[in-house]
Amino acid sequence: MTPPRLTHKQPIRVLVIDDDDIARFAMVELLAAAGHEVSDLPSPIGATQKLLQEQIDVVVLDVMMPSLRGDKLANLLRKNPRLQHLGVILVTGALPDELEEVAGLVDAQAVIEKARIDEALVDAVNRAARASLELRS
Repeated sequence: MTPPRLTHKQPIRVLVIDDDDIARFAMVELLAAAGHEVSDLPSPIGATQKLLQEQIDVVVLDVMMPSLRGDKLANLLRKNPRLQHLGVILVTGALPDELEEVAGLVDAQAVIEKARIDEALVDAVNRAARASLELRS
């Protein structure tokens, strides 16, 4: 098992995957302003490699991507033994009732409406990173 890397002195490493350039850049800027190390991808292609190479703590996934839905990608990532510690945050433009259903199907720390990103994303990433650290310990 990988020894814990995350401490209170180290920035949280976050990967944002969203096909919407405006939403992706907004999330990257928000998380970077909160002191996190942030990288991004416009599609799920190459996600596993990037997650492993950059030792990502939390991935933020758009649910509605054309090539592969974020909830499906989250399930695939959870099946990889090297990524089971990964914190997962899903973001979506879906209605609140649909969010609860998605959250129940995927082992994600949070599902956030895109309309609430500014108020909820940083806190959700921080909580997911703490959960990731506990899984690594």
